[in-house]
Amino acid sequence: MQDKISIILPIFNVGSHLRGGIDSLVNQTIGRENLEIIMVNDCSTDGSDKIIDEYAEKYDCCKAIHHEVNSGAANKPRNTGIENSTGDYIMFLDPDDRYVLDACETLYNTVKKTNADVAFARFRRIFTYGEKIQKSYSPYLDNLENKYPDETLEEANPLNVSNFIWSNALEKLLYGNDIVKTYERSKPVDVIKINKIEEEPDLLKMPPSVWTKIYKRELIIDNNILFPEFISGDDLAFADECFLKANGIVFLNNYFSYDYFIRDLPEDKSITNNVNVRLLADLMDSYIYCAEIGKTHPEEIRNVMVNPHLMYWANTWKNASMTKEENNLLLEKLYKLQKIHNDGFKTKFLTSSIIKMIEAANLVKKSDN
Repeated sequence: MQDKISIILPIFNVGSHLRGGIDSLVNQTIGRENLEIIMVNDCSTDGSDKIIDEYAEKYDCCKAIHHEVNSGAANKPRNTGIENSTGDYIMFLDPDDRYVLDACETLYNTVKKTNADVAFARFRRIFTYGEKIQKSYSPYLDNLENKYPDETLEEANPLNVSNFIWSNALEKLLYGNDIVKTYERSKPVDVIKINKIEEEPDLLKMPPSVWTKIYKRELIIDNNILFPEFISGDDLAFADECFLKANGIVFLNNYFSYDYFIRDLPEDKSITNNVNVRLLADLMDSYIYCAEIGKTHPEEIRNVMVNPHLMYWANTWKNASMTKEENNLLLEKLYKLQKIHNDGFKTKFLTSSIIKMIEAANLVKKSDN
């Protein structure tokens, strides 16, 4: 193998999870000699910095980089990794998760054989303390084991309508029927291979999961694709921009490349499991970003890039507790999104409904005062 794969890890206070994540890389079947593992420490205070220095000293393929100022999110460490990478292909790992041992070999062989810009696979969502495993959402039927129930982006009724109306009409309308272009949905599909995202827009409905993907270096560098500075939603913006600009995309529908661990104890939560106004605001900024970069693409592309994720956002807001001032901040961003993302009935109905829901909540807060 003449090519090299750069794998980038953003690291901040990962604690006891860190060694397992790095070990899942140095033991890849593709061989350490074909990997460049870039570990970017974002000013950890729990000893994670010493652990990555230890690996950098032990393995020639490992490189430790230390930020002098904490950025507060994964985007800057990921961008630092991209800037310091030398590989022909680029991958990402969140260091509290794990690659399966043949992930790099399988994804590399796929992207190389097809000469695609991006290849990716499914992941297992593992609830560490809840003892539950889900397979990641896919719009295609698969042959995977039945013991893994589907994860899906459809959420429990996020709008203020009756459950009957939601379940029998609005959910299907707003989430969007399958946009069948190249591949049928009536039977299991193993590999989806397309030249442009317009051939299979439903791929944009899937979780962004930048860590299940291998990217050709030229795609990222030549198009200057970086992670925006959001604490959440930066992965969605990055993945969507790569999809929009990629020449060749391959999806392995029957293969798990990654184990994504949900840390759901109060003392062991990731940033994105702590819902606050900044997280919701940054998610909305990522939807605005996606709406902007999708403006030159067909309406069905723009809708599927934002609407399913916007429904998730609405349900997250509905189950959070925001002050009137926080709601006003979120409304400002929603108004901005509405101006950009205004195609067709579904989009207008969805954005207007969420705005009215938050405005109504503010009226209740005002009357309570």
